[in-house]
Amino acid sequence: MLNEGTKPFDVVDFASSWLGGNVMPRSAMIAFCDRTIAASHRRLDRENAVSLARGMPYPTRWDPFFREFMTVADLYRFPMRHFDFHREQLSLS
Repeated sequence: MLNEGTKPFDVVDFASSWLGGNVMPRSAMIAFCDRTIAASHRRLDRENAVSLARGMPYPTRWDPFFREFMTVADLYRFPMRHFDFHREQLSLS
């Protein structure tokens, strides 16, 4: 069922990225990113082995790094993998 929502997800994902890049000042995006990373670190520090092993099914068509079942630990790894993937796409070397 989640895979069927790929088209609406793509529209929202594109629109939010485009709006953020065209409406938010760079300083606001940097501050938002810094707050998000800090909050993720605080949350990760509170996790334990049991909570990191919990998981659920994910829509594999939404992103190349989504698997059919992902744990909380996988979700903490996802943003950096996603970022590295796009950074590599933009690299000229």
